[in-house]
Amino acid sequence: MKLRDSGYGMVLSVPGLVILLLWVLIPFSIVFIISFLRYDNMSPVIPTGLANYKTVLKDPALPLVLARTFIFSFGSTGLTLLTSVILAVCLNRIVKGSAFFRSLVVMPWAVPLILSGFLWAWMFHPSFGPIGDLLMKCKLMSEPLNIYKEASTAMAGVIIADAWRRIPFLTIITLAGLQSIPPNLYEAATVDGADSFHTLRYVSLPLASRPILIGTLITLMFSFRSIDVIYSMTPGGGIGKCTYVLGTYLFDYMYEFLNYGVAASISVILIILTFGIGAFFIYYTLKKG
Repeated sequence: MKLRDSGYGMVLSVPGLVILLLWVLIPFSIVFIISFLRYDNMSPVIPTGLANYKTVLKDPALPLVLARTFIFSFGSTGLTLLTSVILAVCLNRIVKGSAFFRSLVVMPWAVPLILSGFLWAWMFHPSFGPIGDLLMKCKLMSEPLNIYKEASTAMAGVIIADAWRRIPFLTIITLAGLQSIPPNLYEAATVDGADSFHTLRYVSLPLASRPILIGTLITLMFSFRSIDVIYSMTPGGGIGKCTYVLGTYLFDYMYEFLNYGVAASISVILIILTFGIGAFFIYYTLKKG
C-alpha cells in the first residue's frame, strides 16, 4: 500500500478502533448483564429477567422524571445553540484582537461542570448572590432573587448554568463552519444587495449547517445524561424534586438505595434514549447533506 491509498489509512485506524470498541463495549456489556440480575447489596445475586426494567417502567415517578430530563436537555441545548451562533457570527467578523476574544469565549470550557454548578449556585444565592444584588440595585426587583422556591425558575437556573459551560464548544464548531465558507459567496451576496441578516440566513447558516448540527447533537447527548450542575445547584432535585432528571434517578438507585440491578436497567434505558436522539440527528444530517 502507498501513503496516498485510502486503504492504508483504514489499516492504520484499525488498532485505535478496536481499543475504542473494547473501551465502550466491555463496560456496556457488564452493565447490560447486571440489569438482568437481582443485585441489591442485601440478597443473593440471581437472574431476574426483565424484573428490573418492569420496576423502572412501572414507577409512577418515571413520566415526570423523563419530562424534566427532556426539558433540561433541550432547554440547555437550545440556549447553547442560540448563544453559540450569535457569538460565532460576532467572532467571525472581528479582525483585530480575534485571538483574545476567542480565548475569552473558550475559558468557561476549562471549568468542570461540577464547579460550574457551584459557581452559579453562588451567583444565584438569594442572600449574597451578585445576580440578585445587581437586579435590586438596578430597581428591577424589590426583593432578593430566589430561583429555588419555584419549579420553573429552578429549572431555568440549572439550564443557564449547564448551557454556560457548553457554549464554548459549540461556538468553536460553529465558527469553524462559518470560516470554511468561501469569501466569494459573501461578495456575491453583497453584489445582489443582501444585507447582514439575509446573508446570515441564506448564506452563512445553510452552508455551516452540518458542523452546527453535529455540534448540537454532541451537546444534546451530553446534556441529556448530565447531572453535575443539577446535583451541585439543587441536591436531590431541589424543592419538590423540580430538577429531578433521569441521571439523578440513576444516581439515587446506585448510591442511595444500593440497588445496582435497577440502576443498571436505568443506565441501559438512558443509553437507548441517548442513541435514539443521536440516530435522529444523524439521519437528519445525512438527509440534509
